[in-house]
Amino acid sequence: MDTITLTHKVHGLTLICRQCGNREEPTDLRLGRFRVEGLSRDTGTLRCLNCQAAVTIGLHELDPIAFSRAG
Repeated sequence: MDTITLTHKVHGLTLICRQCGNREEPTDLRLGRFRVEGLSRDTGTLRCLNCQAAVTIGLHELDPIAFSRAG
């Protein structure tokens, strides 16, 4: 089980840290409680800024967030 869960919705996604309970529903591609770091060709790392838990995830799951920051 991953420490950070991404749930896709019709108008965005929900990020939940299972370790500390941190939660965010970004609508304008700006993250305040999580950070996308270490973008490579196919994967990136999503880190909770509260407890520093991290998970490596495919860019296809981060969709609009990853691609807007990759440039």
